[in-house]
Amino acid sequence: MGLKANKTALAVAQQVAVDTFVQPSTTTEVVAVSNLNLNIQGVTVANEEYTGTIHKNGDEVIGKNVTLSFNINLRPPGGGTVPAANAYLPGRFLQNAKFTENRVSTAIPAAAEAIGGGATTTSVTLGAGAAATAGLYKGLLVSLAAMGNTYAQRLTAIRSYTAAKVAQLIETFGSAPTGNYQIPPQLAYQRAIDDADPLPLSLSVWLDGLRFDLINMRVSGLRVNVPVSTRQQGNTPVFEVTLTGTIQATADQATPVIPALGATPKFRDGDFWVAGKAVGGSSLLIDLGLRTAAPPNPNKPDGSDAEELVESQTTITLDLQKYRKAEFDTLAMADSQAQYGVWAMYGYTAGNVVAIITPDARFNYRSPNIGQDHVNETGDMFVDVFDRNLSIVFPY
Repeated sequence: MGLKANKTALAVAQQVAVDTFVQPSTTTEVVAVSNLNLNIQGVTVANEEYTGTIHKNGDEVIGKNVTLSFNINLRPPGGGTVPAANAYLPGRFLQNAKFTENRVSTAIPAAAEAIGGGATTTSVTLGAGAAATAGLYKGLLVSLAAMGNTYAQRLTAIRSYTAAKVAQLIETFGSAPTGNYQIPPQLAYQRAIDDADPLPLSLSVWLDGLRFDLINMRVSGLRVNVPVSTRQQGNTPVFEVTLTGTIQATADQATPVIPALGATPKFRDGDFWVAGKAVGGSSLLIDLGLRTAAPPNPNKPDGSDAEELVESQTTITLDLQKYRKAEFDTLAMADSQAQYGVWAMYGYTAGNVVAIITPDARFNYRSPNIGQDHVNETGDMFVDVFDRNLSIVFPY
């Protein structure tokens, strides 16, 4: 009997130590994924021995490279409160790619309070209930009660935060914000730039009853792909994940059943701000540019230590509408090589909103494309090495 592709599942556990496999739970640690590809690639070298004939022996098989790739729908955790530490399973892959899980479990302050004096169209000063710690709220969301009619419309992204409690915003308001503010509870994954390697992951993959156990798995590729959904077309926002590691064991075991998780929010009826302007466009793609390597070690069964992150370079690719010079001059912004904020947010209710925040990025040059009904331009923005230079946030 053939193995059926739809009867595929994946589960993930965080290892407590390198080389120590942790069997993922088939009930609490199963992740819904799509487009899964388990690639087991043999590594060979030529056998150069002479045989006394024109014929040569086959290559020597010296090892195997194991990579696993899949997509995860960019679905918020849901529920009424911020999940427990490490409970949001897609977040385990983000942490393995050098994101820090930041759980703001209660609102700051507990009761909304008035914005301080000196607000501008791009900044607010927080009140007594906020901490006077520079950078503390960078890459998080703040709710400004007077600036929107719905939960999502009142949320805006903090680009930077000073010890004087000044929150610089990515959004540009038509007038200076007034009324109350509050930093709502939120689950945030924020990119760390320290040199500490997160512990690797253990995974189990089921292919219709055939289980592969994978050890020392390291995220070696991660892209956040957020296409815009329109009246005519669209797609589902996803994390595109690749991991590299080692096969621990295989076994026959029934594939666990994954419960339905509900609809994934689509990128529309939200916010898409670049360089202080609400822009139109068809897609946002963030590539973390990860690269891993395994140090040689003859003491290990396969001659290598576990994979380690050795390089990362984040690039944002934006497919935007083209604007007139006076409205949005990307050529001048590329000339200046100044830093600009990028913020995308969509969804409607607490626990079901997604925000992607890059406080600082530089434009590369972009060419107009006139091949379709409207003029657009596709090009990159480069993200430099700043702490919290990328945040993925789920507010409550």
